[in-house]
This record gives sequence, C-alpha cells and structure tokens, in this order.
Amino acid sequence: MPVRIQLSHILRKYAPGYNHDTGILLEDAAGWSVRQIIERLAIPPGEVVTIIVNSYPAALSSTVQDGDSVTLTKVIGGG
Repeated sequence: MPVRIQLSHILRKYAPGYNHDTGILLEDAAGWSVRQIIERLAIPPGEVVTIIVNSYPAALSSTVQDGDSVTLTKVIGGG
C-alpha cells in the first residue's frame, strides 16, 4: 500500500502534474523518514514548515509506514 503525500498549494510547484485528489503516491516509501520523502520530492528543506502524518503533528525524523498519509505545508503570512 503506498504512502500518500499531500502538498499545500505553495509547495505544489515542486511537483509538476500534482493531482489534488490523489496527491503523490509513493509505493516504496514505507520505513522512510519524512526528511527522506522531502529530499526525494526535491523540495528545498526550508520550504516545509508543518508536517502532519495521519492527522497528527510529526517531525522530519518521523518514519512513515504503508498506508500513511503525509501532509506537507508551508505557512505564509499576509495581512
């Protein structure tokens, strides 16, 4: 079962052809850290601010398993 990666709108520029409905499905990512996933997707390290794994806050060192859902976001400000 693949690991599903959801990207916030601002991070989608690093994933050409990103599909909002399915996200990115990584078949071989079980056992990887979130840091390894970010590196594989070629997202610059400082771009990801918030990491959510299966609806819970996570860290770059968190390990994912088959079927996990990972959301990566970059918080932007405005006013």
